[in-house]
Amino acid sequence: MAIHVIQSQRIDVLLQAMQKTVFKPAKNAFQVLQAQHFIVPSPAVEAWLTQKLAEQQGISANTQFHHRIRGFQWAAYQWVLVDQKDEVRKANIPRLIIKWRVFQALKEFIQAELNPLEVAHPLYPIIQRIYASADRLQQGIDKQLKKQSMLYWVAEQVSRLFSFYMDYRGHCTKGCPPQSCRCQTNWLQAWGKNQPLDLEQMFFKTQQELSAFQLNQAYELEAWQRWLWQVVFHADFEQIQRIDTAFWGLLDQAETRDAALKKLPAQLVVFTVLDLPPKQLEFLHRLGQYLDIFIFHYNPSQEYWADSVDPNWKARYDARVKQRFIEKNPNANDAEIQQFFDEFTLNFNAETRESRHPLLTRFGKQARDHFSLLSNLSSGEDGVWADVFVDEYPETLLGKIQSDVLYLVEPTQHQYALAEQDDSIQIHVCHSSLRQLEVLKDQLTHWLAQGTAEAPRRPSDILVLTPSLTELEPFIRSVFAPPPHEREALKKGHQLSKDSIYLPIKLAGVTQLDVLNAWRAVLGRMVLVRGRFSIEDFADWLSLNATQQRYGLDMNMIERMTELLINAGFKRGLDAEHLKRSLAEGDEDYRYSLKFALDRLALGVAVPEHVLFHETLSYAQVQSSDFELIGVLIEIYQDFKHRSEWMIAHETGQRTTAETWLNRLMEDIREFEAAGVESLAAVYKMVKKQERMLTLASFYDEHDHHALRSLSLPLPYVLEEVQKTLEAQLDYAEPTGQITFSQIGQIRPVPYKLIVMLGLDSGKFPNRSAHLPFDLMDLLKPQLGDRSRLEDDQGAFLDALLLAQENLWLFYNGFDINDGEVRDPSTVLQELIQHMAFIVQPDTQTKSAGATVDQHGVTVPAQLASLYHVHPLLPFDPRGFESEHSIRFQDQWFQVAKQLQHASGQRSSWVNTPYPKLEQDIQVLDSQQWIQDITFPARLYLKTLGVENLKPEEVPATQEPLLLDGLGRYAIRHFLQQHEAEADANLLMDQLPIGKVQDGVWQMSVLEQQRLLARLQRYAPEATATTQQVWKVSEHLQINVTLAKFSAEKWVSVEASSARAKRRAKVWLEYLLWLAYVNLGEGGQQYQRIVVFSDRTILCTGVSSNQAREWLKPWLKAWEYAQTQPLVLPAALLLKIAEKDKTHEWQLNDQGQMVIADMDAIYKVWEEDGRFSGFSMTENEANKAHRDWQFILQEQDAKALLAHACEQFSYELYHPIFLHQQSLED
Repeated sequence: MAIHVIQSQRIDVLLQAMQKTVFKPAKNAFQVLQAQHFIVPSPAVEAWLTQKLAEQQGISANTQFHHRIRGFQWAAYQWVLVDQKDEVRKANIPRLIIKWRVFQALKEFIQAELNPLEVAHPLYPIIQRIYASADRLQQGIDKQLKKQSMLYWVAEQVSRLFSFYMDYRGHCTKGCPPQSCRCQTNWLQAWGKNQPLDLEQMFFKTQQELSAFQLNQAYELEAWQRWLWQVVFHADFEQIQRIDTAFWGLLDQAETRDAALKKLPAQLVVFTVLDLPPKQLEFLHRLGQYLDIFIFHYNPSQEYWADSVDPNWKARYDARVKQRFIEKNPNANDAEIQQFFDEFTLNFNAETRESRHPLLTRFGKQARDHFSLLSNLSSGEDGVWADVFVDEYPETLLGKIQSDVLYLVEPTQHQYALAEQDDSIQIHVCHSSLRQLEVLKDQLTHWLAQGTAEAPRRPSDILVLTPSLTELEPFIRSVFAPPPHEREALKKGHQLSKDSIYLPIKLAGVTQLDVLNAWRAVLGRMVLVRGRFSIEDFADWLSLNATQQRYGLDMNMIERMTELLINAGFKRGLDAEHLKRSLAEGDEDYRYSLKFALDRLALGVAVPEHVLFHETLSYAQVQSSDFELIGVLIEIYQDFKHRSEWMIAHETGQRTTAETWLNRLMEDIREFEAAGVESLAAVYKMVKKQERMLTLASFYDEHDHHALRSLSLPLPYVLEEVQKTLEAQLDYAEPTGQITFSQIGQIRPVPYKLIVMLGLDSGKFPNRSAHLPFDLMDLLKPQLGDRSRLEDDQGAFLDALLLAQENLWLFYNGFDINDGEVRDPSTVLQELIQHMAFIVQPDTQTKSAGATVDQHGVTVPAQLASLYHVHPLLPFDPRGFESEHSIRFQDQWFQVAKQLQHASGQRSSWVNTPYPKLEQDIQVLDSQQWIQDITFPARLYLKTLGVENLKPEEVPATQEPLLLDGLGRYAIRHFLQQHEAEADANLLMDQLPIGKVQDGVWQMSVLEQQRLLARLQRYAPEATATTQQVWKVSEHLQINVTLAKFSAEKWVSVEASSARAKRRAKVWLEYLLWLAYVNLGEGGQQYQRIVVFSDRTILCTGVSSNQAREWLKPWLKAWEYAQTQPLVLPAALLLKIAEKDKTHEWQLNDQGQMVIADMDAIYKVWEEDGRFSGFSMTENEANKAHRDWQFILQEQDAKALLAHACEQFSYELYHPIFLHQQSLED
């Protein structure tokens, strides 16, 4: 029994070696039934290994994988210590339980208003920091919540620290006697005895003195962490050590050894390592005395390089050596300094500590440490150390670098001649992350197309890495999504068009969107009421698929439900109780909530009229088909109401245990699952796992002062843990059968033909911001085997460089997207570029070795110019298609670029293309509709074309009205006109502003209505009744005319709106149609059309029926014209001057036409930019910026078209208005 180490720089070679050494023919038939146990560093290696075993053996079965050595270690404890299973379960503490126990232990110290601890207490610094985080808040619930939130954050950091400490700072390295260890790596034993660490001996030894701040910080951190460890976790750690002792006791004793070994696998395979904590390595070392352990180690180099050092560190170290000599010998010359340094190098044996290959020693520090640890692990005579390195590299630059690392060849300047066709390494310079993905899609399409029958290339051969996959996820899904109109064809297996190439991709380690959205649906009923609970938020929640499944809805039903709620007055808030939380004291106006709208709808089912019943205003527009929807809304409201206090229970003093919250979450998830939401199964497992961990910890610690059974946690904290677990799926990234996108460092060390690294920007990679606070390991001198995030990222970059079998593509943003300034790439990419520039021969035409060239603004080494691809900012930039160096396809962007490059002249306009009018035998028009069309011809033209000028959806109001705008005041005046006898303010409770303003608004509206009626009395006792009649204009045209009833000669009406220009035109056309219909010949001059507007009274009179018919002819002619081509003649513009009681001056032009003399005034209004206007010009019909005019007149001379229309029609249409329409003095 021994430990056997087989190492290679090729993962596939390690796989072959494993099959030859481990999978040998069984001597006993029953051996095939025994499971083969593997220790792998990550799920990625597990998935890769499973796939390869299945490919080569035809099946992959009866294998058991353990993630990292620690996973197997605890499994072995369970197998062997059968009688102590409960103790083993208790001792294996998950990090979440550590976090909650820290929170529970420190919670009592933050309850007082001031820090209750003495300054000398070890916990004083960390508790004082928690109090300081809330010192700007007033005493009360907000301050306590802030302290509690800060404590929970501290508990999160401490849980991570103690997890690291148990792996890296809880072991003896010198074989000290039990309980007497003084090793610098055995902090936890010292802390268990409340013995402080000798911190000054653990700092780096340099000439520089340690600052008092550094020492003080280290002493404070060590003191409170020691207290916390001793009081809360020391007993647990001792239990772990007792379990370890009991395990080895059974294996070491001859009488129990055989029975124990039968419970362990006969052999164990460790397939590559990414971390190697010394404590776990020692476990393997001891286990190798009883089992055959095969370690298949990925080693980038076949040479011994355990003593190689970082070239940057070596340079700094040499500089310090020389500096110390100069300080001692200030008069030494250069020759003496060099002689001393040479002697020091010889005596120090520093030659063996050279860097040799800078890329390996710079980025492979962790791999070097692992190699150093493993080199001492093989257990002597019985163990086998085998090298199976293979020298098979392509004749490319990538192959050259990989070969140099294998042989640890010290680079020689300009030794490698780069072939012109060598594209093994490419550097792509872009402007943004989105542009990187657009470029990548083209490059991948081309790369896959280069495959042959002999050397096929498949999507599964591609790995794309990025520093932050979650940030890039939306862009990836957008760029690599199938074209929307062809997704159904894709599902059916139809061939896609040439412009819609689809590349199959999968995001490894990212929770599926359907799972996240289903979880949002579950959360919505709890978290929405913590905020404003607006109609927008509620509608979004209703639209989630899981919500629809739970309540049996579809999109049509949801649209109708949303419409009903908006019309019934829902703006924000669940009900009165919910609104009270955000309203000022004394404000008791609880309208516009969901409950307010639901009460109206529910009453509308029984009383579908606009009436008040028991202080509830009924909703009149409820239809019979809405009854079911209103019932569902009531059920949803009750579900929200039931959970409305959950998120704030801790604020009201309720103490709810974490176990209770987890059980409630599982109940909610089961409710959705019962309705068919299958995607929540993964979330349920996560919540159930947390509940099991908590239950297990509580069961064993029921007599402990810091037991978790009584742990009271706010629900937001519990939800945060579930969300973190969902987001932590990156740790479970694994290869897929498609193009795999993954976060850097998650899928390693796994070989791919093509490896792509995105986002290698300065400041983003390596990630230096992921610093763990309170970390003593980071402050003090590191030990062999320690991990760091920086070294992880550097090691992942090195793995990508060495495991790419054919191609390596490196992307970075070389330009600032805002100002276009050139930006440097990541430091690791810069060092790779410098290395390649050093070893690659310059072109024979290049005069100097350090020559550079400019590629579209990016300065690159001249000998590496062929590696660079600088891409334009936009995908349709014609320059991107002109370069022979770039791979582009004739997709949709090519068509855009082609149009931009070869565009000639202007696009043909609608104005120059008359639209053929549809001939009808008889056309019947509604007079009001016809007036609306002809007074705004843009609408008429678009309607005739059958074109709808879509506009952004109007966002429903999410704020209660504080004041009424013009439209709101009009609505109230209109209501008062319609319900003069029922003037009750409660009938307008769905429109009046909130608070005390509503009384003032109501009284003002009533007063305005009274004034309006008083003005009406001057002309008639009441508004004239109207009727509709059909006027036969011609054989082919009839108009349904609205006119005064009972042959009245005075038609008086009241309007709640003001006398704007367009409304004046409407009154005039109603007057003409009335006179034309009564057909009094030359009579009718005595007929009067009077409209009492809110601001003035308009009178039309003095026109005969014959004259009215004549004046309607040009309006009908203009109506005919406006249906075939745009007529730029809005009434809101031509009658704008009438609003100021002025008239147009008319004059003859050169063609003998009567035209407006002062066209400049017309142009001024038409072209006004609205800079100082309180209204949007896109809704102003008198302005060319109106959205319909913009749509119709795009790229046309709007001013010239207006002038043409005025010449043709303005005099005939509008001159009579100024003669026979006037404003009356009230």
